[in-house]
Amino acid sequence: MPGPTVFTEQELKTIREGINGLRQPGAYVEGKWSVSSLNRRQDVVGGHFASKVILRDITLRTTEQMGGVNRSVDDRCAFLAEIVKTGVPEVMPASFGRNHTVEEMRREVATVKRINPECQVIYGGEAHTRDSIELAKSAGVDGVQCFVAPVELNPTRYNKIYAMAWKGDNWRKLKLPRTLDEQISHVISMLRMGQELGVKVSTGINMVPYATDDYIKQYVEAIDAAGGYEILLFDSPSGLGPEAWYYVVDLIRRHAPHCRVAVHAHNMFDLRTACSLAAARAGAEVIELSVNGYCSASGQADLAAVAAALTALYGVETGIKLERLTDLARKGEEFTGYPLAWNHAVTGRDVFNWGGTETINQERKVDSLLHWCLEPSVVGNQRRFDVTMTIGPYTMWDKLDALGIEVEHDQVESIINQCRKRVREQGTPVTDAQIKAIAEAVKSATAGTVR
Repeated sequence: MPGPTVFTEQELKTIREGINGLRQPGAYVEGKWSVSSLNRRQDVVGGHFASKVILRDITLRTTEQMGGVNRSVDDRCAFLAEIVKTGVPEVMPASFGRNHTVEEMRREVATVKRINPECQVIYGGEAHTRDSIELAKSAGVDGVQCFVAPVELNPTRYNKIYAMAWKGDNWRKLKLPRTLDEQISHVISMLRMGQELGVKVSTGINMVPYATDDYIKQYVEAIDAAGGYEILLFDSPSGLGPEAWYYVVDLIRRHAPHCRVAVHAHNMFDLRTACSLAAARAGAEVIELSVNGYCSASGQADLAAVAAALTALYGVETGIKLERLTDLARKGEEFTGYPLAWNHAVTGRDVFNWGGTETINQERKVDSLLHWCLEPSVVGNQRRFDVTMTIGPYTMWDKLDALGIEVEHDQVESIINQCRKRVREQGTPVTDAQIKAIAEAVKSATAGTVR
């Protein structure tokens, strides 16, 4: 039943014309988003986004590191298929050394290629031997990763050291790279093997917060000269802030102009999206991320948040089908057993819920993109509101109408008072069932008395 109105049609027309006059094309797309045009100004944003940023989903790899997530090959392939359907151009099903058979690897590759033959399958971990590259080739994997860390950290970085020490073997006899030159020589040898076998080798630097400018310059210049295609930066400790990410990516782009830069940010300070975007703003072409930001410890950059921000805030193409993201987030919860925060960015169940606040809920009838810069349908989510202590009569009427409850104007205030009383008593918003019961009670009590 239509509720009472506040503004005349002429008043609405005038208000809407005024609002639209403050918007700029691109930053505003009718029915999709309305963000500040400052996000599209070069003099404000600085840097240089790539024309298209590749979002590499690594969810299957990172969820293996989470406690309690140990899914079958069938489950993994089913979830991997849902990820690929979003349009991600690259995926990483797992890492070397995690006991996946070549048959399992082939099945995951086949799952990806059946949905999108162009989607690249990358295997993570550290491909430091010819055997690992040959395994990837045999499984149909498109690329592998080979990375190093500042030499001072080397003794802590190799699994083989711990395995040998456990058995009482002398790991010190291993011929580990002990200088930057030795690291570069080793990585270039892996590049050559990849080129010979037709497997792309992404070369990278792990533990980037510990890498000096000179270390980075020497390493990336050598990789660039050797024909490397990608330099991947890992910040597992979350030691780089957004400004530091920008600096490092810009440094690499200047010293390795023929290599694309990929970034892998973590979330200790809740800056994973900001760090990823800062890196992209400096020219990084690849961002590693995961569904719902899943990983052990502080987590990865979140696929939905980064994809939506690049698209809506900055107008950067990703090729991601945004409308699939909320459904994928729910499937991620089912796959891992780890629920999202109620207001998790973009895909949270209540991220488009302002509660019962009267002015905010009513202004959407004038323009739905004022307090919500993004239409929830763009990412497959929904807008809703709860009946809370801030509920007003217009919003209460909207709720009753949505529940199919017809009331008279003079009954609404009584229903609001009873709902607020219930909220105070139970300390939570009233449920739809409680609203229905309260409304029916008020209607029965006022039958024949309403004017």
